[in-house]
Amino acid sequence: MSKITRFDAKNNNKKIAQLKSYLGFEYIKLKKDVNGLEFNIEHLLEYSNKNRYNISIARKLENSTFVYNFFVEGSKLNLFFDAYFNGKIEGEIIDIDKLKPENLA
Repeated sequence: MSKITRFDAKNNNKKIAQLKSYLGFEYIKLKKDVNGLEFNIEHLLEYSNKNRYNISIARKLENSTFVYNFFVEGSKLNLFFDAYFNGKIEGEIIDIDKLKPENLA
């Protein structure tokens, strides 16, 4: 069930998005980018696939605690979370950091 939970985001008195809630998670749906252009799914997927993520997992083994840093390509992010939620990767997620692609121009 979707509903407005807090406020309307505004930019110079112009409403740009409404904060909503779905399954207990707040989100904002964007129709256009900051330049006013409509989103292109191919460009978004290409951008996503270039990113990598450092996902830090804390895990206690016997009397010691360890932090595992997984470096996950954007195209494999769903595979990582499938493995995590299916119990193949154990521990508590403590941080997710996006690593932008290198520009070697």
